[in-house]
Amino acid sequence: MIPDNNQKEELQEKLFGIKREEEEKKTEILAKKFGRPYLNLNILPVDKDDLSILSEESAREGEAAALKKTGRVLHLGVRDPENEKTKKIIEDLKKQGYELKVFVVSFSGLNRIWEKYKLIAPEAVSLRGVFNIQENELREFEKSLETIQKLKEAITDLPTTNLLATIVAGAIKMNASDIHFEPTKNDLRLRYRIDGVLQDAANLSQKQYFFLLSRIKTLSDLFLNVKDIGQDGRFTIKITGKEKRAIDVRVSVLPSNHGETIVMRLLGTSATKLNLDKLGMEPEMFEAIKTQINQPNGMILSTGPTGSGKTTTLYACLNYVNKPGIKIITVENPIEYQLEGITQTQVEEKSGYIFAGALRSIVRQDPDVLMVGEIRDKDSAEIAVQFSLTGHIVFSTLHTNDAVGAVPRLIGMGVEPSSLSSSLKIVVAQRLVRQLCQGCKKEIKPPKEILESVNKIISSLPKNSGIKIPDQISFYESKGCPQCHGLGYQGRTGIFEIMAVDKKIEKLILNKATSYQLFDQAVANGMVTLVQDAVIKAARGITSLEEVEGVVGSLKVAAEKTKTPH
Repeated sequence: MIPDNNQKEELQEKLFGIKREEEEKKTEILAKKFGRPYLNLNILPVDKDDLSILSEESAREGEAAALKKTGRVLHLGVRDPENEKTKKIIEDLKKQGYELKVFVVSFSGLNRIWEKYKLIAPEAVSLRGVFNIQENELREFEKSLETIQKLKEAITDLPTTNLLATIVAGAIKMNASDIHFEPTKNDLRLRYRIDGVLQDAANLSQKQYFFLLSRIKTLSDLFLNVKDIGQDGRFTIKITGKEKRAIDVRVSVLPSNHGETIVMRLLGTSATKLNLDKLGMEPEMFEAIKTQINQPNGMILSTGPTGSGKTTTLYACLNYVNKPGIKIITVENPIEYQLEGITQTQVEEKSGYIFAGALRSIVRQDPDVLMVGEIRDKDSAEIAVQFSLTGHIVFSTLHTNDAVGAVPRLIGMGVEPSSLSSSLKIVVAQRLVRQLCQGCKKEIKPPKEILESVNKIISSLPKNSGIKIPDQISFYESKGCPQCHGLGYQGRTGIFEIMAVDKKIEKLILNKATSYQLFDQAVANGMVTLVQDAVIKAARGITSLEEVEGVVGSLKVAAEKTKTPH
């Protein structure tokens, strides 16, 4: 009697089951030989998030699988713990801070687990260069880190496996933009840059320093044995849980007299919340920018030193003009935020892909709007100007101290005044000031000489600026509370100086006027200066006079330079 298809399948399943059972028995014997616990993967459920700690390529190559993660403890299944590629995976995971429990498993069991990679979205697969932290784990760390002082206390007694996760949690909790690891003669100084100011967070042991250095280098794909030259890398912090999110991290390692210093820059990956009306502009300034952005062509510049918020302003402008029917391309170094519906390209100077070359390629891509991360030479300046003259909007940044300084800077690069006068529409100079914590803000009475300077600066506001200041104004300071982590400030806002190019300024540019002549005309047109805008924000209780002087300089000196309003 010939068996039917169903009987054949049943027979094959039985034979396969017997074969698999024999393989598991052999694997159990092998585990005893290695002195490791045995695990049967055929009956073990595996979570996709845990599996993705290893990429499929690494897992198959090293004959391993990440099975279960609890806190920083990771259960790892391996076929042969003595295999060199498997040992490399174990070493890398330990450097990433995992406390490993290694199990010997069968090859067929591994194959069953590897098949689950098909169920994982490509972006969820963790590669080397990804630091995974669970959302509930992050929340637990954050609960104990209300202030800098509590962070110091928490880090001192931490096991090394939790060290980087806690430092990252502290940075996220306090909205730090950078984490600084600075080795000294005897220990490691940990500092956070919060709202633009470095704050001491903790002092760590040299043992902790070497652990962090090795781990961060591994995550960033940097050479562990190279210690005499600077290295740059990057990795991603992936927070897994109900609300999955990622934080891109730029890493700089630099040799110093006491070891290698590390700076980690935390970059948000989404700019969807960057809106023009959230930057801190006075309504009149906001309207001036909107008017120019809505023009069909022209160049719009954001100026200021490094860290003054220029790029944030440009992203907010791009969000404003990002509408269906418009093609926007950016050329950046690096890409700091991912923008939906926009083509973004990143220059790579080491490979020869520089701003000027990228711009020449981009103009052939038929964009309506172009954003250039920075105009830094004659080639990029001329391409940006010419592009804006041919019916396109161009956004870019320059390193100048004030708005009018953009004009001589571009002419000095070799841009013809005739082209610049026709292309330039508006220049936004800016700085960032820390905002007073609303939880501990208290009114103060400034010294008489400071008040005199403030009154002179406010009274010098152009009458046609449209800005109204109440007769009675108050000033404030904050001493610190749990809401602001004991710092007295919470978040930052911009102070702005906006020069709109009208016919009069256009004529001055054409005639190569001096910065002083441009400034006088801009003020006559109603331009509010950086100092004036900063004092206005202090008068509105947004920031403190101390912070204003720390950003724009002495108010007494500024008051002496003020002129009678037009």
